[in-house]
Amino acid sequence: MHATQREIAELTQLPSAERLLGLKRIIARRDIQAVLRQTGHDRAFCRRLPAWFMVWYVLALGLFCTDCYRQVYRWLQPFRRRGVPGRSTLCEARQRLGVSPLRRLADRVVRLLGTPAMDGAFYHGMRLMALDSFVVDVPDSVANARVFGRPGSGRTPGAFPQVRVLSLCETGTHVLWRSLIKPHRRSEVVMAPTLLRQLTPDMLLLWDRGFLSYANVAQVRRRQAHLLARIKKNLVFTPTRRLADGSYLAQLYPSWRHRDRQAGGITVRIIE
Repeated sequence: MHATQREIAELTQLPSAERLLGLKRIIARRDIQAVLRQTGHDRAFCRRLPAWFMVWYVLALGLFCTDCYRQVYRWLQPFRRRGVPGRSTLCEARQRLGVSPLRRLADRVVRLLGTPAMDGAFYHGMRLMALDSFVVDVPDSVANARVFGRPGSGRTPGAFPQVRVLSLCETGTHVLWRSLIKPHRRSEVVMAPTLLRQLTPDMLLLWDRGFLSYANVAQVRRRQAHLLARIKKNLVFTPTRRLADGSYLAQLYPSWRHRDRQAGGITVRIIE
C-alpha cells in the first residue's frame, strides 16, 4: 500500500501535458472505437459526452487522481467553449459506459514490452515474469462492501472496502500483463491457477514461497514454462542426484503417501 501511495505522489508531480500526451499515445482513439463497436456502445449517441471520450475520462481519473471530476474534464477539454458538465452528469455518463469496454480495452492494449536488450527482461532467452498480489482500497459504498468486504475484526471493520489484486508481471518493464481481482480475504494461492494458464513456453516465472504446491508446479510445467521459486523449510526433498555446483535433483510429490511410494513426482532442482 505504501508503494502505491508513493507512486501516486510521483505521478502527480509530472506535468499535466505529459500525462495527457502519454494517455492519448498509449490508448489510441482507434482502439477505443474498436472495443466500443464490439460492446455496442458505439450505437449510443451523446454529443456532449460520447462514449469514446468517457473511456479517456475514466482513465484520466487515475492519472489525475488528486483532482475533482470537473477538473479532470477541464484537463481533457481545455479549449471547450461550453461550460463544464456537473458532477452528477459525469457520474451518469461513467455509469452508462460500464465495465465491459474497459476490460476489452485492457486486453487489447496491455502487452508484453520487454526485449532481450533490456536489463532484467530476459534470462538465457526466457522472459522473466513474476507472480504476486497486493491489496488496495476501493470507494466506500454499500455495493463494494458487500462484494469485497472490509478488513479488520468483527468489532472494528476497516474504513474502506478492500480488494486483492493478483498480477502476472513482466519484471523488466513492470507491466501488469494479466490481473485477477477478488475480495481482500481471498487467498492469493487459491487465485494463482487462473493466471498460470496465461504462461507461455518462453517464460521463466518467479514467485514467493507461499505459492509453492504440487498442483501449481504441475500447471507451470503443463504450460511448458520454467519456474524459479523459494520453498519453505518444512518441505522434505530427498536428493536423487548431486550436481557439480552443490545443488541436487529431487522429487516434488502431491502428498506424503505418494512420496512413500515414490509415485507421481515432478523432478525439481534444489539450490541451497
